[in-house]
Formats: sequence, C-alpha cells, structure tokens
Amino acid sequence: MKKRRQQSWFQRHWRLLVLAGFVLLVGVGSWGLGRYLMDPQTLPIRSIQVKGEFRNLDRENIEQVLARTVDGGFFSLDLRRLRDAVVGSPWVADARVTRVWPDRLVVDVTEEKAIAHWGKDGLLNDRGQVFHPRNKLKKRLPLRFSGDESKAPVMLDFFVREQPRFRKRGLSISALSLDKRGEWRLELADGTVIVVGKEDADRRLVRLLGAYPALEQEARRPEKVDLRYEQGFAVSWRPEEKS
Repeated sequence: MKKRRQQSWFQRHWRLLVLAGFVLLVGVGSWGLGRYLMDPQTLPIRSIQVKGEFRNLDRENIEQVLARTVDGGFFSLDLRRLRDAVVGSPWVADARVTRVWPDRLVVDVTEEKAIAHWGKDGLLNDRGQVFHPRNKLKKRLPLRFSGDESKAPVMLDFFVREQPRFRKRGLSISALSLDKRGEWRLELADGTVIVVGKEDADRRLVRLLGAYPALEQEARRPEKVDLRYEQGFAVSWRPEEKS
C-alpha cells in the first residue's frame, strides 16, 4: 500500500521534479558561465583606438592612460572607471568608451575648447569652466579673464552679452576682470581701460557706447574711462602721440 502511494506521488509530481532539476542545472551553468566571462583573463583587450580631433591633447598619452587603467577582459571591464581616467586629463571635455567584439576598445574623446586665458596659468572653456592644463597652450588667445573661478560662468555671460555691442562700434573687449568687491573692469583691444563699477553695468556701458562716436572725434584716444558716476563718466586721455 505504501509503495503504491510513493509511486502515485512520483507519477503526480515527476514533471515538477524534472523542471526543478532543469532550473537548478541552468542556474549552476549560468553561474559558472558568469564567473568565466567576468574573469579578467577571459577575452583580454588587445587593441585600443582613440578617436577625436586634437589640437592640444596627446593621443599617445591618452592611449597610455587607458592601457594602465584596463583591469579586465572584454566583459569584466569597468567602462566608467576607464572614462573617468580619460576625463581626468585637464584638456579632455568628455569621453565615451565602447567595447567592440571581441577584443577592442574605441574611445571617442572631445577636447576642451579654450576661449580665453584665465589668470596666470588657467584657461576658460566655452561652458564657463576654468581648467589648468599642465602643458601650455600652443596658440595664444586674444582674450583674457581674471577673478574668482566660481564667478567664471557669470563673467562669460557678461562677455557674451557685451561684446556684440562693442563690435557694432568697431571695438573689441580683450580683457575682463571681476574683483572680490564685485567691480567690473574691461580692457579693449586698443588698450583703453574701462572701469565699470559694481552696479548697473549694462546701463553704464550702453551710455558709454552711445557717446563713443564723440570720443573718437577727439585728437587723442582715451586711455581710461571711469563709468562710476551717476550722470556721466570721466575720461583720461593718452599722451599726444608724436608723428
């Protein structure tokens, strides 16, 4: 009687037992396969291709950084760690690391676009961020900024807003500074210094540019213009130039 009950139980549940065994087998196989694929020795990286348009970056240097950082095989690589290592270079704005089967990495690198010198050894990029490269810029930039680095985005916005107004008058801002007191100061490409002050900078500059044609009628060129007056501005003239 007992034997019949056992046979009856197995007859009723044999499919479930087979399924459980299959699931166990798949699980163990998957675990083993996963360990194999994540082994750093499995499918090692044999080639690294660095792509991008470089003016100040050294392609070989980036390849060396990547080679030192690679710590796994094709599947076990930490792509975020590799990207962070590349972006750690001051001249790198962004990077994208991609696996290419079976043993290759492709790294797309975007170089920083420097638009101005910052202080003694820094550069300002087109996103309003200051960076300090170890190697010097190969080509000197016509624009110079100085001030607290935390104010860089504000200063870039100011420049982008004001430069077109000066361009319309045939003038160009070549230097811009913002001191700790919040006082703006400009220098034009012709050497004229403009002290703007802390308040109403836009209004003061618009007033100056409106009067600039009259200044240009003078025999001498302005050396310094002080806009820190409620109703006007003060002008210091350059010494008379000898012909």
